[in-house]
Amino acid sequence: NLMMTLTYADYAWEQTEKLLAIDSPSGYTAKAAAWVKDSFEALGFKAHITTKGGVVIDLGGKNEADGLLLEAHADTLGAMVSQIKGDGRLKMTSLGGMNPNNAEAENVRVYTRSGKVYEGTCQLSNASVHVNGDYSSAKRDWSSIEIVLDEDASSAKETRELGIEVGDI
Repeated sequence: NLMMTLTYADYAWEQTEKLLAIDSPSGYTAKAAAWVKDSFEALGFKAHITTKGGVVIDLGGKNEADGLLLEAHADTLGAMVSQIKGDGRLKMTSLGGMNPNNAEAENVRVYTRSGKVYEGTCQLSNASVHVNGDYSSAKRDWSSIEIVLDEDASSAKETRELGIEVGDI
């Protein structure tokens, strides 16, 4: 039945979109795991979160000796603040293997230890094409990429006053 197939496909896409909208960089996967657990429980399946943060779901079946195991990561790549620069911008280091080439021009959220979340943009440190003659050829690495916060913070002191510190995610 084509209609039933489309309904299942729509449901799968909707659920995928919801899961992918949960920020879950390495070490911060509890919300994603709880969402997976709750979603399967809402469908009537038994689920629990393991000591290491994985989700085990019993989908039932007739033959325990011929079981099927599906394993997937619910964490995403991310970065950790490694320095608050003098101009209030953030230098980062990779979490989970994130590549700076994939981060440039992306919107980001910075999670502080106090639970506050700030938005910003990841960009080349000298991002003005009009001023930086080497913009196109500049190597993108963790020393040349920075986060510019969507906050009125133009010094390290002002950024720290927001509650952002080295080690935040």
